[in-house]
Amino acid sequence: MRGAAPTMLLVHSPLLTPAMWDSLRPHLEAAGWRVAALDLRPLVEAPSFHAAVCAAAAASVAPGAPTVVVGHSRAGAYLPGIADAVGGDRLDVVFLDARLPHPGTIWVGSVPPERATWLRSMAGSGRLPTWDTWFPAGSLDGLLPDPGQRRQVLRGSPELPWKVVAEVLPEPGGAWNSARHIYLQLSAAYQPVAEQAAECGYLVRSRDADHLAMVTRPTMITELLLSALEA
Repeated sequence: MRGAAPTMLLVHSPLLTPAMWDSLRPHLEAAGWRVAALDLRPLVEAPSFHAAVCAAAAASVAPGAPTVVVGHSRAGAYLPGIADAVGGDRLDVVFLDARLPHPGTIWVGSVPPERATWLRSMAGSGRLPTWDTWFPAGSLDGLLPDPGQRRQVLRGSPELPWKVVAEVLPEPGGAWNSARHIYLQLSAAYQPVAEQAAECGYLVRSRDADHLAMVTRPTMITELLLSALEA
């Protein structure tokens, strides 16, 4: 292929860190992709987190290159804006065990009322505590059984300002509407989201894995991702 190499833009959940892509990245690069992984943590204090994320995404993509944007978990809400910021004639947007977009509303407005109440109860200081503290001690050991890998992925996880959770996300534009939308389900908890994605016309693929399988099973996730892109 002539011109810039195809770009795979990886977007982690605002609750996690870009270290979650460290195992997956070399597999994608070996398959010929130019890989860029956003670090959302420095952006959480921006006046508009959404705008800052979109600007960082646009700056990370080689101009004119075919682009695949991959978002995990809560990053799904920002993928339409990122798609519009990146643009281009060949654009795929992949939701990797991710929430679907909720334009016109805020994060807590997109979840069941009891979940929204629970989130508000944790943010008494104006910030959500780090994601790993949302669960009983040892709950993440099954997802990340290697202690060193677990520390690597969770180290530096942000205490997310409530203003990020309360930001109303805009309606998407043309690039998002013309992109191909793919949903890759990894965990049982995201089956209802995958079903909703299928109803919206997304290409949907599922694997019996877990929410952080890109960390512990990068070969499987690489094969799933590339096969979906080739479909």
